[in-house]
Parts: sequence; C-alpha cells; structure tokens
Amino acid sequence: MLKVSSDVIAQELDAYLRRATAQTVVIEHPESEPVVMLAMSEFARLQQVDDEHWAACARLANKEGYLDHEHEVRRRLAAALNEKRLSHIGG
Repeated sequence: MLKVSSDVIAQELDAYLRRATAQTVVIEHPESEPVVMLAMSEFARLQQVDDEHWAACARLANKEGYLDHEHEVRRRLAAALNEKRLSHIGG
C-alpha cells in the first residue's frame, strides 16, 4: 500500500491513477480522513467478499431461524413486569 499526500495527488493524478491499478493508494490530507484509491477489479473483489459474507449470514438465519421481534419484545416486557411484581412482594 502506497501513502501519498493530497497535494502530490493533485499534481500527479494521471501517474497515481495508473499506479492504483496495481497497488492500493492511500491519499492523506492534513484536515480530513485518509481516502483509498484502488483498482476497480479490487473494488469488485471486495464487494464479492462482502456479498459472500452476508449471503452466509442469511443462510445461517434461514437455518437457525429469524428473531421474532414482536415475540422478543413481549417476552422482555413480561419478564420486566414479573420482576417488578416479585420485587413488591419481597419488599
């Protein structure tokens, strides 16, 4: 990974665009967060990795079941009310 200042990028953009096809370039600017320049093929590869990760998460959810939000809210409310009732009995 190559790190370069935004001033240098501004002066030599064409050269860094060519470099970014083979090597990721981190552009640093003193007043903002660094930015990454990378080849479109690398970006597509990273998107594919991300898609595969979320597909695996979805397969796992299909296998193990989804969280029933309404059921979970009712269960937690019932538990809280029960705890409150029990605290009044003991106190």
